[in-house]
Amino acid sequence: MRRTILFLIAILVLAAAQDNVTLLRWAGPDDSKPESFEEWIKLHPYTDFFYTLDYIKHGDRAGNIAIFTEQSIANALTTDLNRLTSSLQTEGYTVYSYQMTGGTPETLRTMLQNLYNGNGLDGALFIGNLPIAWFEVANDFNQYGYADFPIDLFFMDLDGTWLDTMNTGNGKYDGHTGNVHPDIFVGRLYPTGLGDDTLLLQNYFRKNNSFRHDTLLLTQRALVFVDDDWIPWAGQWAGDVALLYSDTMNYWDAETTRATIYRRNLDTTQAFVQVCAHSWPGGHQFTYNYGGAYDMYYSYEYTNQDPPSNFYNFFACSFSRYTASGNCGGNQAIFNASSGVGSIGSTKTGSMLDFQYFYRPLGQGKTLGEAFKYWFCCIYDSVGMSFDKLCWHYGMTLSADPFLIPLGHNTGIADHSADENTSSIFSVQSNPVAKHVQMNFMLKTEQELTIAVYDCSGRKLKNTAYHLAAGKHNIALVLNDKSGNELTAGIYVLRVNIDNKILTRKIVKI
Repeated sequence: MRRTILFLIAILVLAAAQDNVTLLRWAGPDDSKPESFEEWIKLHPYTDFFYTLDYIKHGDRAGNIAIFTEQSIANALTTDLNRLTSSLQTEGYTVYSYQMTGGTPETLRTMLQNLYNGNGLDGALFIGNLPIAWFEVANDFNQYGYADFPIDLFFMDLDGTWLDTMNTGNGKYDGHTGNVHPDIFVGRLYPTGLGDDTLLLQNYFRKNNSFRHDTLLLTQRALVFVDDDWIPWAGQWAGDVALLYSDTMNYWDAETTRATIYRRNLDTTQAFVQVCAHSWPGGHQFTYNYGGAYDMYYSYEYTNQDPPSNFYNFFACSFSRYTASGNCGGNQAIFNASSGVGSIGSTKTGSMLDFQYFYRPLGQGKTLGEAFKYWFCCIYDSVGMSFDKLCWHYGMTLSADPFLIPLGHNTGIADHSADENTSSIFSVQSNPVAKHVQMNFMLKTEQELTIAVYDCSGRKLKNTAYHLAAGKHNIALVLNDKSGNELTAGIYVLRVNIDNKILTRKIVKI
């Protein structure tokens, strides 16, 4: 096994031209194949379209976003969605929340177009069984034969022209012209065939909320696990991932990138995992013995093993084909019990290339959705969209709340000043050389108050809760960590939850 630890400047162990990247291939059991649009639509026929606007929550700076929820599950998710939209509003977003049922891909795209043209929509989250657009190609990669697949890019590019010419009227697109750049980003949460959709989504939003409040933000490092066919690109791709997390572990040895080793490495706590392997919606295939043998890591293992990882990038054939009932690995990874909150991958034989366009904005504190849109735009601008690139990339989909920030949310929280609209007054008196910070509170009501301390990387060092009566309070917060060790010199961030508002203050210890 060869391991390469990458720091701020990635060490490229190997390099090769990305134009010649080995193609992914379907690696499922011999009798397996992707379900077709015709098979899928038979079980999910289009029905009458209906929607309601639940509410608009106005923010002040971050942009306009929309959440679309399948009507049949919306009531059960009311608490979760209210909590999510309140967090988004705190981060500065104006949130439009809709319930919808039925309709076609075209009706949903029209809603997005209206929001984009009239309200400057930046991104959207689809929750539940909402319309899915499909695309078809006559000969995938000019060697795999006919292919059709779900395409979320249809909802991201709102001013391009989508064509149906190959099999006119069959419900699938086959061409894309005009202004083809994505205009918005889209994330989708659709726990297809994994169990009770409502319970799975409720648990996802529990994890989502914990991540936003930094109790589920795992160690900011990454695992890049590259099977045999892509060893020439392993160092280059790990260097791209290191644009997000400088502590990136790269595994790429031909005889040790096996399912057993992958399982063992998934038990290591890390925020991000990128795996490169021939796959199918039901699992990954890892070759060994000089290509003469292989073993499997199955999709359901992401549920059973429940790895301590937040995010996944699946360079894996069709692994994020969310219409594959019960077998979509991209969904298994984020609808597990404890840690998964986001994955990106393809619904077809293809995946992401030019990873730097995705990881660089994430390393700058951008959201998953912003990075996904930026990557797509760069793909168009740098190489155009040849048929080869279409085959590689048009199935890319983001299975996640697209407004999540992998670097953490604490540094992006608005700092609310005390004014006539603030019911409680908060101030900090800090002596840089002292071992504590003096905080003064004037509370108008009895309430719970929490104070957290973070370092500059966003790692939570301490969290303290108080139950305080109305009136004046003085608290001396000792500058130590959870284990009682005194904090070293440096810059820290105080985050105070008071009156359902989040306030942040920077402190310096010397």
